[in-house]
Amino acid sequence: MKAFISYCHKDKELLDGLHEHLAALRRQEMIIAWTDREIPAGGVIDDHVDAQMEEAELYLLLISSAFIDSQYCFEKEFARALERQKEGKAIIVPIIIRDCDWNIPALRKFKALPDDGKPVKSGHWHSADEAFANVAAGLRKLIDSAPFSKPKPAKERKPAKDKFIPDERHVTAEQKEKLNSICKEVVERMTVKAATESEDVVKKKTGMWFGIIWSQFNTHFEIGQLAELPCERFDDAKSWLLQYRASKDKNLKRANPQKYRNTLTKTIFTLAGKLGWSDEDVHAFAGKVLDRPEPVSSFKDLGNTQLELIRDRVRYEHTKRTAKSGQAKARKKPKFAQPKLPDAKQLLSAILAHPVVEQRGFTEILRESPSGPLDACYIPNITARGSVAMMRKLVFRPALSELVRLGWLLQPEGNDKIRIYELNPQTQSGGHMETSER
Repeated sequence: MKAFISYCHKDKELLDGLHEHLAALRRQEMIIAWTDREIPAGGVIDDHVDAQMEEAELYLLLISSAFIDSQYCFEKEFARALERQKEGKAIIVPIIIRDCDWNIPALRKFKALPDDGKPVKSGHWHSADEAFANVAAGLRKLIDSAPFSKPKPAKERKPAKDKFIPDERHVTAEQKEKLNSICKEVVERMTVKAATESEDVVKKKTGMWFGIIWSQFNTHFEIGQLAELPCERFDDAKSWLLQYRASKDKNLKRANPQKYRNTLTKTIFTLAGKLGWSDEDVHAFAGKVLDRPEPVSSFKDLGNTQLELIRDRVRYEHTKRTAKSGQAKARKKPKFAQPKLPDAKQLLSAILAHPVVEQRGFTEILRESPSGPLDACYIPNITARGSVAMMRKLVFRPALSELVRLGWLLQPEGNDKIRIYELNPQTQSGGHMETSER
């Protein structure tokens, strides 16, 4: 059984004692215990810790006042251990090494060692050896009975499925290539900190992140592989991956600032090219955005925050251009299709009910969470600055995608922290347009 030992460095002497008493379990190959002492020189600590925590089946927490006081031990390692325990993927065993107040509900619910939670360093034991021997015996009993330590029964062989053959209903080769390209950029952001490590480590992490992203992608779109994605959902899929990429920009910004700058610059000139702007036009526009009397001579002298502001404003200009093109088509077809998802109908109703026409829209606040990327808070009705009138934590992403696809909302303006979706101006002619079923 793979075990992750979480401890405060102030308790390293007691960690040595525990290691000695786990020797018999190690020789019998019943346990493989890991601590941060095994991180090689030059290794990225967070990367090694994260990887070992994801593989661990058993978390041994060396509880003391120093452990509880440690932000890293308690807020990071114990928090992740709780998540994996709730998922049924691991077991948590507190080992009380020093007398302390550990009456914390999230911690107290787990049965501790030594027996009855008597601290290793206490008058209850004649010596620390006696206490650690009791811990080792308790772990042996646990490992013998743990579901993770037993060989899994052989699965019955299922009949082979018919090979999937995509047709005109599914995404094209060019569309798949575009989605793969965006996914590759996400992986680059996730593995940028591993650039200084060995080639084998980089390959392992790259493969791991490709697997994680496509697994989440397939689950979100309820498909088994990318080739099964319906062609009408390509825009939704592209938007999902672009938001995923944006949410990881801070990884690139922190670990490789120059590459992040290059990404910002490339995005600015790509969007400007779609607008038909020359380099001189871009520099003049940047000067206006930064409130300078003259055009910007070069982006090399600008900071990341300034480049981010220019990127967001150019992106917004591109969105407005797209909206005008959509408005011209809307004049020929003045009615917008009624959304089919109940949440989309509810969201659209809330947006249209806002008393100030210019403020009708939708604000999305992005953040990361243990449940996965792009966890979001949603604020229907609000696009202007000021106090938040209504805030609802709902899973509105499918509804939001449908409203964008049907043209009710414009593509968002913003960054990896907040995005603002404006109601399509065409819907505001005379208040809002009537809807019709397709």
